[in-house]
Amino acid sequence: MKIIVVNKKSEFSEEQIQKLENLGSLVFIETPEEFKSTKEFYLPGEKIVALDPGISEWSFPNETIDKIENLKAVCLPTTKYEWIDGKYLRKKGIILTNVPKYSTESVAEHCILLMLSLSKKLPMIVNEGWKLDYDKHMGREIKGSKMGVIGLGDIGKRVLELGSALGMETFYWSRKSKDPRFEYVELDELIKNSDYIFLTISEGPETKKFFSKDKADLLKKESYVINISGDDVWDFDYLFQKTTSGQIAGMALDDDRRKMIDSKSNILITPHIAWYTKEAFKEDFRIWVECICSVVQGNPINVVN
Repeated sequence: MKIIVVNKKSEFSEEQIQKLENLGSLVFIETPEEFKSTKEFYLPGEKIVALDPGISEWSFPNETIDKIENLKAVCLPTTKYEWIDGKYLRKKGIILTNVPKYSTESVAEHCILLMLSLSKKLPMIVNEGWKLDYDKHMGREIKGSKMGVIGLGDIGKRVLELGSALGMETFYWSRKSKDPRFEYVELDELIKNSDYIFLTISEGPETKKFFSKDKADLLKKESYVINISGDDVWDFDYLFQKTTSGQIAGMALDDDRRKMIDSKSNILITPHIAWYTKEAFKEDFRIWVECICSVVQGNPINVVN
């Protein structure tokens, strides 16, 4: 079995490398240029591809998959997997795995960072050269305000826990999940009444533009919208217009597909760093290696197709 790892070798521990070498012929592809030109995919023999999206540029099309002889599995180091056609892989008998839950704490803490930054109007202060304007830059306290979380996965639950610890009133909406520790409300009610709204739903075809113009029009003037789901789940341009015109208090996003905007409004965009902490990175690689090994050993874990 050949294990083709599309990632920098230096990011794995010696123990992890040895573990993989004990299970097959190990090859590293470390740059986007090498990924595009490699012949390793097309040599004879069974293969597992451990695919980092940063090097593959979030692309592994079906046309490429069709050319790889005896591909047994694609193992991703990310929780998101919608950028690969899992159904197509399943039809071909190819396993697709992901790495769940490795960055729950990191992402939830980033949500709180975005909330606090907006509440203190830090984006406005930074964009205006760190000059305090007493007429425009008065902040708001978090304690006693209403937190509304849309999506009750692991991250949504952790955001609610942190909000509760800060003394916030916590509410959530979810299609399927329930948690008796927090109050469930209908989606429109949550949007109308919350001070801080968090989008923590999964990004995919079924949630594209989920937070539509109609939903955005329910927001009160004092509300903030914080999106760590991804840029596809809302109408960015419409929320941007509502923020810059003063119809809502602020917006924040963690996504590489948008850049920080030179705006005097209360808008904060971070590159996709919510997950990126020392602890999460270490846990990610631990689980990723476990996934690869489990496929080789015939007992695959974290299969998503």
